[in-house]
Amino acid sequence: MKQITVNNNTYNSISAAWRAESPPGLPMITVRWRLNNGWIPWIAFRTTPVTAKQRRMFKGVRGG
Repeated sequence: MKQITVNNNTYNSISAAWRAESPPGLPMITVRWRLNNGWIPWIAFRTTPVTAKQRRMFKGVRGG
């Protein structure tokens, strides 16, 4: 599995990064961004709570 770097910390999996970086109590978010180097998982940063507006925005990204 591809390594993931979040806030200058490197993790071996999306779930490990999520557990370390997500705010407590937030469910796993499985939105993926399409980048030039392929699909990578997107996770919420500790400092970025997910709002209803952001959730609507991410739903629109899915079909990209």
